Amino acid sequence: MKKLVILLMATTLFFSCSEEKGRRGIDFDKLKGQLQLTEDQVAKYDAIVTKSEEERKKQFEEMKASGKMNRKGFMKIMKTSFKKQEEELQAFLSEEQQVLVHEFMKRNMPGQSDYSDELKAEVIQTLALDSAQTVKYKAVNQAFTKAYRDAHDHYHGNGEAANMYWNQFNEDRKAALQKIFTEEQYAQYLELIKKESYRGQNERG
Repeated sequence: MKKLVILLMATTLFFSCSEEKGRRGIDFDKLKGQLQLTEDQVAKYDAIVTKSEEERKKQFEEMKASGKMNRKGFMKIMKTSFKKQEEELQAFLSEEQQVLVHEFMKRNMPGQSDYSDELKAEVIQTLALDSAQTVKYKAVNQAFTKAYRDAHDHYHGNGEAANMYWNQFNEDRKAALQKIFTEEQYAQYLELIKKESYRGQNERG
């Protein structure tokens, strides 16, 4: 497994770090347009989105004032806040709308640079991985995530560079998994990951 980590981190595509365009949250107006909300739901939706954005802004300002502003703290606030917001939205939505909200949040969550936990769990179940394969599969994913995030300084603020890094590391991951899975399992894996497109674009910090 050490060889895999070395392989993943060995890809050196050096790009100039362009000026950061600023952090952007999830576009909830786009989600709102997909939900076909009733008049009553619109009022509740707008109130929750506004309240949540104000709470996040206040938390960011407090963290900045404390002198402890950092990526880890930023991401913790974002993920905790968006999870809470999703729960509040789910409370008055139909089952179909709830699914749309969950999928939208999952696809657009800031800092989500890899396939979702749900998809990874589905891979384990669908491929019927044995215990040894499961351990190796999880280790490969962890190596991928670490390699991609460790390369952050090289693609910071540059979407094209981030895309190239993600795809290269993902090809290395596929090569490693091909050695762990049977031929049939690997074919199933390739089909499953089509459910989620490249996620590195959400890696902003």
